Amino acid sequence: MFSKMKVFVSVFLFALVSAEDGGPAKVDEQFRKHNIVPQLISEAPKDVLEIVYPENIKASLGNELTPTQVKSQPQLHWAAEPEVKYTVVMEDPDAANSTGFLHWLVVNIPGSALTSGQVKAEYVGSGPPKGTGLHRYIFYVYKQSGDIEFTEPFTSKSSAGERLHFTSAKFAAKYNMGSPIAGNFYEAQYDDYVPILHSQFKKAPPPPSTTVISVPEYITISTPTLKGRSLDLHNESLEQDAATTGASITTEPIPPYFVYICDISTSINYVTLVSVYTLLRATLLPLWSIFT
Repeated sequence: MFSKMKVFVSVFLFALVSAEDGGPAKVDEQFRKHNIVPQLISEAPKDVLEIVYPENIKASLGNELTPTQVKSQPQLHWAAEPEVKYTVVMEDPDAANSTGFLHWLVVNIPGSALTSGQVKAEYVGSGPPKGTGLHRYIFYVYKQSGDIEFTEPFTSKSSAGERLHFTSAKFAAKYNMGSPIAGNFYEAQYDDYVPILHSQFKKAPPPPSTTVISVPEYITISTPTLKGRSLDLHNESLEQDAATTGASITTEPIPPYFVYICDISTSINYVTLVSVYTLLRATLLPLWSIFT
């Protein structure tokens, strides 16, 4: 009984929103006016998605809202079928040099409980950088054919990298969800809340640095191996070590094949170089003539 009543309320609210916004014809007109159709999707949704932020602030087919007004997750209502599952997407197609940014993604939403569903990307409000003008923030509702196993990883509100280069059309096509059945959008530009929003994103770790090594033309091999002394220090005092340990010392060219192996490595030091070389020399001794 509760589920049926909840759906009835959603349908009733949807009817009011449709009347306010002018119905399917008005939706199509505004989606085309703001170049959502055909730039992003091939046809406008037939139904209006009601989007209500705190303090009863509403998105209304392209009205301008501020990042401060939309910083919290809104409530959504649409004409849902109780036995159907839905997906809700919010995107900014004007972000990241117009390559797209995912703001919100909830999947497998039961038509009988629109506040439920599996959150794949937590809600992040609008954060258009200063000087980039108005951005479009578009919400789509897609009708699923049933429960879907979505492969996208969970994205928290502090993660930004995974949200870049997202387009709802490609996402919908991946899961054969067709065109959105409901939608709405607003526009927003920079305000003083944007730096606060951006500060919540974790700073990505710097890319690993590439260590360039200089491979010597000759390498010194001594036996036995001196324990308790690093190989690089050992090579700095070969004569003294030889005198005190009786080690035999030979110096020989490094084969070009081994130099090539070292060149493609990014994290090798001299001690490792000598150790690996010694191991290879002993292992490949029967084939040594090939390398020298």
